Amino acid sequence: MPGLELAPLETSDAETFWRAFLAGRTDVPTTDVRVHIDRYLALPQDEQRMYYAYKEGGRVIGTVRIAGFSLGTFSLLPEERRWTQDAILLATTAILEGGGDRIVASLEDSYLPEFERLGFSERFSRIRMEAPVRKAEPPAVPMAHPEITDLEDIMRFFMAVYEGHIEQQFGMHVGSETEWREYVTGIWKGDSGTYIPLASWAVRDPTGVAGVALASHWMGSPLLSELGVRKDRRGEGLGRALVVQTMNALADLAYDRLGLYVTVGNDPAIALYKSLGFLQVGGRSVTAMREL
Repeated sequence: MPGLELAPLETSDAETFWRAFLAGRTDVPTTDVRVHIDRYLALPQDEQRMYYAYKEGGRVIGTVRIAGFSLGTFSLLPEERRWTQDAILLATTAILEGGGDRIVASLEDSYLPEFERLGFSERFSRIRMEAPVRKAEPPAVPMAHPEITDLEDIMRFFMAVYEGHIEQQFGMHVGSETEWREYVTGIWKGDSGTYIPLASWAVRDPTGVAGVALASHWMGSPLLSELGVRKDRRGEGLGRALVVQTMNALADLAYDRLGLYVTVGNDPAIALYKSLGFLQVGGRSVTAMREL
């Protein structure tokens, strides 16, 4: 595009790049540019090469990550939004050169109209919610921290919890026992941030695992990585009890807030979180697709 170019991100431009990203997005876990830079620099070299800067006259005005047939980390400086459609075309042209039958884009909803004009359609979206950490009366529900010996039980528990869940319509929380085992193990090993064992809880009853909450420290603050309640125990307040106990533990650990992500349309979960003081932060994080 005349005046706009797509260039591989150079390490020397990392701070400018991430400042541009934050300037054009509100659906972020932290606005601390240092956290984003450090996370980027910790990536393997092949993953760092997936990041590209939009430049006009040599100046970084936007950001994107291109991985296979997917694009994400899309953002433009607010004063440069006139370039949005051209920026999308530049990124999709680079993807089209690799073949494939579809392009999957991750973006904030404020950019969605321009993506839709270029043939993308929204598939689903998620929102980030946050609440201040407050100490509350401990729930009258016996629970304990999950142990590594609980892996098989927790893996099968989550498989059952998500069976038929709204998120499975969008390819999330699906897979074989092996994939689920790797997913749970990944949380414990730090795939979604440093696992916080003292703020993670499991409830058991004579039938087995009845509820689980897993917490991690991700992008500068605690994240509720997973929360699930067995289907036959829903409506009894177990989800609320698990979140309250997680927040109590975080208060003891001197954290001041807890964040989470929830799929739009998962109304029971959103209602629970709102009742516990969680509020939406920023716009919707949209996944959109363009069939080729």
